[in-house]
Amino acid sequence: MKYSVTPVRGTVDYLPREMETRAYAERIILDTYKENGFLQIKTPILENLDLLTSGDSGDNQKLMFKTIKRGEKLDLSKPNLSEQDIVEEGLRYDLTVPLVRFFANNKEKLPYPFKAIQIDEAFRAERPQKGRIRQFTQCDIDILGDSSPLSEIELLSSGMKAYKKLGFKNLTIKVNDRRVLNELITKSGFAETEIIPVCVSLDKFDKIGVEGVSKELLDNGYEKSNIEVLMNYFSNLKTANSDSESFSKLAEIGVSENIIESLQTIIETSGKFLDESYSIVFDATIIRGQGYYTGTVYEIYDNEFGRAIGAGGRYDKMVEKFIGTPVPAVGFSIGFYSVVMLMIERNFVPKSKKLALVYDKNSNYEEIINAKNNLIEKGYEVSIFAFPKNFNNFAEKLKSNNINLLVKIADLNKIIEL
Repeated sequence: MKYSVTPVRGTVDYLPREMETRAYAERIILDTYKENGFLQIKTPILENLDLLTSGDSGDNQKLMFKTIKRGEKLDLSKPNLSEQDIVEEGLRYDLTVPLVRFFANNKEKLPYPFKAIQIDEAFRAERPQKGRIRQFTQCDIDILGDSSPLSEIELLSSGMKAYKKLGFKNLTIKVNDRRVLNELITKSGFAETEIIPVCVSLDKFDKIGVEGVSKELLDNGYEKSNIEVLMNYFSNLKTANSDSESFSKLAEIGVSENIIESLQTIIETSGKFLDESYSIVFDATIIRGQGYYTGTVYEIYDNEFGRAIGAGGRYDKMVEKFIGTPVPAVGFSIGFYSVVMLMIERNFVPKSKKLALVYDKNSNYEEIINAKNNLIEKGYEVSIFAFPKNFNNFAEKLKSNNINLLVKIADLNKIIEL
């Protein structure tokens, strides 16, 4: 039998050089988050289905991988089997839902407000494309317990510091508020119960445009007149030449003053702490399809890449589902896969002290290990190799895996840069 050795569709093998960049980026992000006062936690990749199917995560919930029951629990002989008869748990599709469960389970042991770091894997059965895979790392910070705009400002400030340290320039933070969307939707004639499914469609603006969103809403059975009013709101907002003009248009539509003031505070204050190549703007088309968002939502765009490489928002109602009392919550996530992909494409190579120690047939094992240990003590990361037959090919493979230094055991004082 011949086995396929390529990864499962939507998953990736990472070569040593790619792992160097991933490890470097993860270390920078984690250190930045920690120096800004966030505390690292870890949750299981498996969660209960009732948690993952709570209806708060929009299309992400539909992309969940589910695990099959095992042993006596799995009875395939039953007639008319349903999915519920076969599946038992699910792989987490983001880190927010597990964080809320973690907080509900451990709140008595945690400081309040709780400022969390999660850097871990998530899984979604979506169509693989550039910047999107099925198993991916999320780099999240969240604040649970503070309802003020200071939380959004702190998250954005901390996250953008990480991007800067990773060498990213020319980024734009696009900010909106789900309460703005809620009011635009209801003022267009939709019922409050229709807000979340309408937002799921609106979240596809960047993929299918106004016409595509309008068609999807129409296909989903919504009134054509309501759809036209809603699309006109967005078209009108799109003509604004500044945030202040956008906010004036929102006020004219009748959006609540306190919501507009919150957006202004977050955008204006955050803007004062950004790198000069970064900008922050209001954008009414930033939706974030997850149903759990209740307030501010934002996406971080790499202007050269033309797509988001980070996102987040406020989800004030979610914790209450678990513990029965309101706990405000807001989060920020760096799109790790896209960030590392762009770093590699832009020829970023982490500084390395990786060194190849090459020995010949006359070397004995004790001599080789002694030489290796002495080089390690000098700060090198040392790999041992026998002298190759094809030295040029050998050197190219070393360089492609970020091993750029070489020393021969016959002359340990002469370190060669490849």
